[in-house]
Formats: sequence, structure tokens, C-alpha cells
Amino acid sequence: MPDLIRGEVITELYRQAAELDWELLPAGAKKLQYRKWVEDPCVGGRLHEFWDDHRIGTWIKDTPMKEYARAQEGFGSMAAYAATRYVPGPESLAQAALGEEWHIKSGSLDEKPMHCLAVSGIFERYVCWGKPSVFRDLTWAALNNAVVMPARPMMIVTLQDGIVVSAADRSFQQSIAEHCGIDVRYFQRRVQFVE
Repeated sequence: MPDLIRGEVITELYRQAAELDWELLPAGAKKLQYRKWVEDPCVGGRLHEFWDDHRIGTWIKDTPMKEYARAQEGFGSMAAYAATRYVPGPESLAQAALGEEWHIKSGSLDEKPMHCLAVSGIFERYVCWGKPSVFRDLTWAALNNAVVMPARPMMIVTLQDGIVVSAADRSFQQSIAEHCGIDVRYFQRRVQFVE
């Protein structure tokens, strides 16, 4: 598939995904939307020259939509196509958790889960973040860093409209983090259209 068509299709997918609040859609609604995209003249219609319906659906799910959340972070190969970005972004999120004097160390921003090294003078801390549904992954990533770095790692659980953590779950999560020697903070984020 030519790069021009690929880029236009991904841009259209991400535009529609933003309008649908993709990250908040239940699995059944997402499955239905994949079928709609295969039939959409601006998406599947552009790809029928290259693939059949099954291959189009597989590509949509396993390529651009698999990267959608990372693209909203401004990270990864699909970031340039994202119609929306998470606000606050990584730097502001780290500063909200650690303080204004902290900044992301150049070249340390990475994924799975989203993480970075934050620095303030000679001090350095591992910071990772994600939605409540990836709390286990955040804990494991932070724990792996807790044993090799002198400073406690920081986990940030990101919330947005439609994604919340009950008081009981929050208390339980904080107990786990404390037991593991990890700091945890909860911050509200929103998605904002890229201008």
C-alpha cells in the first residue's frame, strides 16, 4: 500500500476514533466499529485495492488501532496521525507527581507501560503511568526498577471521564504500592484535539 494512502487512512481512523471516545468504548462496540470501518468508503474503501475484507479488518485492529493509545501519548510510529493527545502530557504529568523541578531525562521516554526517568539535579526517579486497567503492569514495571534504583519509583494511575477508581480499589492499590516500596499518585487527564 502506498504511504500516502496508508497515512490518509490512519488519519481518518484516528479522527473517527477520537469522536467515538475509543478508549471508553466497550469491547462489543469496538468489534462492531471494526466492521463499520471495513465498509467505510474512507477507510476500507481505500484499502480494497490491496486486500480483502478480512485482511483489512486485521490490519485496522493490529496496526493503527493497536497503536492508538500510544499515539495519543505523542509516542510511537503512529503519533503523527493522532487527532487527540492526552493532557497533561508526559512532562507535565511527571511534574504534577514529583514537583515542578523534575523533568524528563532526554531519551528516556518509552512504552509498555509508558514510562520515563525523571531528573532533578543529581536525583533520578523511574516514573510510569497508565489507566487503572493496567495497574498490575505498572506495579510490575515499577517493582523491577525499585530493586535497581536508589529512589522509590513513582506510579501514576491516570483517570479520565468514564474511567474511575473506587475508594476501596484505590486504598487496596495504595497498600500494594506501599508494600512494594513504590509511590503512587492518581491524576485526572483528558483528551484534547490536536490543532
